[in-house]
Amino acid sequence: MYCGEWVERGYPVSAPTPAEVKLTVQPPIQGPTKACPYCSAQIPEDAWTCMYCKRGVFGGRPLAIGLTLVGLLIAAVFFFGFWLPGWREAEQKHKEMEQKHKEFDREFQKRQREFDKNWN
Repeated sequence: MYCGEWVERGYPVSAPTPAEVKLTVQPPIQGPTKACPYCSAQIPEDAWTCMYCKRGVFGGRPLAIGLTLVGLLIAAVFFFGFWLPGWREAEQKHKEMEQKHKEFDREFQKRQREFDKNWN
């Protein structure tokens, strides 16, 4: 019951004794089987859940690893292909605008001093 192995019993009239309990290593599965990617037990090939560890085995770990890698690849393509170049371009434009503002401020202060000098 707790180790995940199949136990077959006869139908005795009294409580079964240890000799009457038959422990099988392989579950009574008909047809093709596959190994559970989590506990390595043999389960039916079309099973979605392992009967031993109760985990979802539709695809199992290889599918989860593959989907994770595909997600990371898409994120990397987005980051390095779209977002990063746009960010660098925006940063360059920002620096150019800061330079233009500094030039404007210098020119404004220069004209302000000339105006104040001529006005006084």
